[in-house]
Amino acid sequence: MDHLEATEEQAAAVLAGRWGISSSKVTAVRSGRVNQTFLAEREDGGKLVVQLLNPDFQASPALGENWDAVSRKLLEGGIPCPALLPDKEGRLLSEGPGWGEAWRVSTFVSGARPEQNARAARLAAKCLGSCHSALNAPRPADLLPLPSGDFTNQRLPKASDFEDFRTLYRRHPSLERIGKPLARGAEEAMRLPGSPSFQRVFLMKDLVIHLDPKRDNFLDDGGRYALIDWDTVSYGDPLLDLGELCRSFAASEGTPRFDSETMGQALAGYRETGLDLGDRHFSLLPAAVRGIAVNLARRYLADALLESHFVWDRENYPSLFEQNVSRAGFLLDLAEELREREFELMKLITG
Repeated sequence: MDHLEATEEQAAAVLAGRWGISSSKVTAVRSGRVNQTFLAEREDGGKLVVQLLNPDFQASPALGENWDAVSRKLLEGGIPCPALLPDKEGRLLSEGPGWGEAWRVSTFVSGARPEQNARAARLAAKCLGSCHSALNAPRPADLLPLPSGDFTNQRLPKASDFEDFRTLYRRHPSLERIGKPLARGAEEAMRLPGSPSFQRVFLMKDLVIHLDPKRDNFLDDGGRYALIDWDTVSYGDPLLDLGELCRSFAASEGTPRFDSETMGQALAGYRETGLDLGDRHFSLLPAAVRGIAVNLARRYLADALLESHFVWDRENYPSLFEQNVSRAGFLLDLAEELREREFELMKLITG
């Protein structure tokens, strides 16, 4: 089965055959960028979320076990979170015969994607902070290691990461078409801060974090927010999560690309409920957003050549290649702006 071309009929058959749950209607959800997602309406009432995982995840047991551990702890604390349902054989991930084919079913959490504004960023950051606090008290939750792969932003990008494209993809027919963004990526990576405190943001593995808290992964149910899609939950620096949240809520087309008020509101929201990282660590937030943007640009450029990880947004781009190059270009523009405004943004945090 082609991971990216599963149909609503196939999702319904998987739900009925492997979970023993009949559905009256299954609808594809087009917002996801990695996994393929379907919304199923049960014949006996209620809704479920059915997902075909991206094969890059290698059907790792961690993608079920970690999510299950997280949802149990959050739900115990009264924090809304989708919970996984085991299939008829008790498996949280149900593997199929195709390479990397793995399905997952979770409960449905109501809500819509939040607006892209400062108020929504503050509420999302409060939700993120609550999750961080619950998952790390009195000690970090126990998690399995994620499978090896390049599907998170928990990596400090280096100039060599972009320069190595010439070796890794030297025979690719489209390599020269991304020559300029590769050069820009190397330049921006080289100009990231070299301080040990900044380096540790990407290297620390002490606390449980979501690792993908972008706007698409929050649900707003009338002001009550939920954080979903716990695929990549792992150990890391909470500033990576807050930085990704800020990148997603505060960055948009136009000038300036990054809205400082949104970042300030997100930080204020996180401080209400989240972990106390200290003012000096919070002051690294603008640089962390920049590092995340550069690394995500690298991932998009790699997928422009591989065309294997991110889902093609057919409504807005003529090809997966064009989609990923365009998104990488926007992220590099964002990184350049953040670099030029870094001291201004830091002053908003430090006063």
